[in-house]
Amino acid sequence: MAVVSPSFYPMIGGVEKYVQGMGTELVKLGIDVDVYTPDKVLGRRCGPPEDTIEGIRIHRIKVPFEASYRIKIWPGLGKALRRRPHSLIHVYSHDSYAIYALLAARKMGIPLAITTYGPFETHSDYDAFRRGAFRLYDAVATPRIIGGANAVFVRYPDLARWAESLGASTDRIFLEPSGIPKECLVPRSPDKFRGSIPGSPIILYLGRISPQKGVQFAVESMAGIIKAFPDAKLVLIGPDYIGYSKHLKARASELGVSDAVILMNPIQDEEAQLEAISACDIFVMPSSFEGFSQSVMKAMAQGKPVAVTNVGGLPYEVDNGKCGRIFEYGNPESMSSCVTSLLQDSTTATNMKERGRVRAQSFTFDTLARRLAEHYDSMVN
Repeated sequence: MAVVSPSFYPMIGGVEKYVQGMGTELVKLGIDVDVYTPDKVLGRRCGPPEDTIEGIRIHRIKVPFEASYRIKIWPGLGKALRRRPHSLIHVYSHDSYAIYALLAARKMGIPLAITTYGPFETHSDYDAFRRGAFRLYDAVATPRIIGGANAVFVRYPDLARWAESLGASTDRIFLEPSGIPKECLVPRSPDKFRGSIPGSPIILYLGRISPQKGVQFAVESMAGIIKAFPDAKLVLIGPDYIGYSKHLKARASELGVSDAVILMNPIQDEEAQLEAISACDIFVMPSSFEGFSQSVMKAMAQGKPVAVTNVGGLPYEVDNGKCGRIFEYGNPESMSSCVTSLLQDSTTATNMKERGRVRAQSFTFDTLARRLAEHYDSMVN
């Protein structure tokens, strides 16, 4: 099978980790997996044209034009897909490159599956011009892509209605949440990481350092949090591909919370990530959009109370508040109140920890891969 992903290793992010994790498990199930991905993302070269990682064959396609993470042209994708005798093509996101995959699938006479994360205008806190442009794309191009797919996978249940409105019949829509390696369920020791952070409680964010992830509001929320917990520390860990850390440091200085905000380099090693998560008191995801956050699920697997925004698939992920608190996106006061209340209410936090651990057991890559493989078999047969 062929997987088309907008980004892949060595880039760090949810789709990269998911495609690699699921691809590895599918290979174990006896499925040949080829991943097709751009040779550069956000101006960064991603590796050799051909590569193999954990049994997954990687094909990095030349991108002659790239305006942003979402807007890029890689016309060689269709030709590359047709070079191998695939049984099925699975595209992640309904971006413009999905059109190349759709045409290739039709020419080869094989099924096409698309995983969608919802309307593009909801994927970030865009300005009016970009929202309008994405709204136009979803009105004109998206129905053709979604309607032309043999199967449409959605990250969270509420997206099914949106997919139906674009022409996908209910019998072609399936839930495909993201997940985590099953090793994440094993508790880690917090001592090593906690010893490197001077202060307590520790509020942790793990993900890209960018405005779309809402980290600026996390910084602003610390003004309220330190009133209740003067020694609290917000630790932000992740890749900064656009130099946004400089703005965050300046904003923290303006608010007088510089000592309470710690920015750290990305952690690629899974074990080190889990050690960092195990050391925190609260895990936060202040993002403007998440289809399904692997970082949040890892925190739940490690028995940590989580606080997430009311966007995308995050409410579904925390079981609508049973496994974590939900706060309003873009509202530092809402985030501050949410985090503070969790830190002060140990009974609620403990209950959420236990429920989170149990829920995380259903979202491991090996479990999800077996379910996805059944869908693939049905489509091919």
